[in-house]
Amino acid sequence: MSAQSISIGWQQSNTINCFGFIDETGVLYHDIDQRFFAIGLLKCEDTTALYEQIHILKTKAEAKLDLHRKQKGDTSKHNFFEFKFADITRGMEGYYLELIDTYFRFPQIIFSCVVIDKNIVKPNVFPSAWDAYIEYSKRLIAGSMEENERICVIADFMGRPKLSNKFYEPQIRMLPCVYNATVLESHASLYIQLVDVLIGSVVFDFKRQRQPERKFDTVKSKVCDLLKKKLGLNSLLVGKRNEFSVIELIQ
Repeated sequence: MSAQSISIGWQQSNTINCFGFIDETGVLYHDIDQRFFAIGLLKCEDTTALYEQIHILKTKAEAKLDLHRKQKGDTSKHNFFEFKFADITRGMEGYYLELIDTYFRFPQIIFSCVVIDKNIVKPNVFPSAWDAYIEYSKRLIAGSMEENERICVIADFMGRPKLSNKFYEPQIRMLPCVYNATVLESHASLYIQLVDVLIGSVVFDFKRQRQPERKFDTVKSKVCDLLKKKLGLNSLLVGKRNEFSVIELIQ
């Protein structure tokens, strides 16, 4: 094939190949303490610039933890830091606030999530929680894609039940828009950690509005409220926006 024909082939192709990072929060089986379940997807064509900024932020957080350790006379190994909404604590919340600020400097990176209120939707219509997780993942991915896009999915590792013969990656690759899929543990991907913080904030806002009788952590509230402010929203339950989509499943 000549160089000229290769060039023409590239010009004719308008397919956009994306990366998609997936994380989940909550459980799909019955648990009175975990009413909500959500899956989030971060879709992007290029990962380099945002990844570099998040890595700088993570390094700063680790340096602070390391300094605290040394001040206490602790000679143990270097403190590893992972962005997790559930682990936001006073004194470290500034790094999460900066993470939200950093994310919004890259409007070309699209976030979408599906939220399930188990008081409304009963996942037991599926044979198992594992089957439900796979199906909801497929719905999220398919609903987040444009016609000319194809995606490589990188999902947070979730252990397959021994009784199931279904593996997550082959199931996801059945979608026509998915050209490959794999899983990673969250500590290995800053993008999966970012999804964790975003879906954690969304579910936190669902809880605040639908379970007002509960007490809510003020430090986590700061992160959630900054996200709403950046989006120009009073609530994260409102549905779809171009760069940030929240869909509540009702069936």
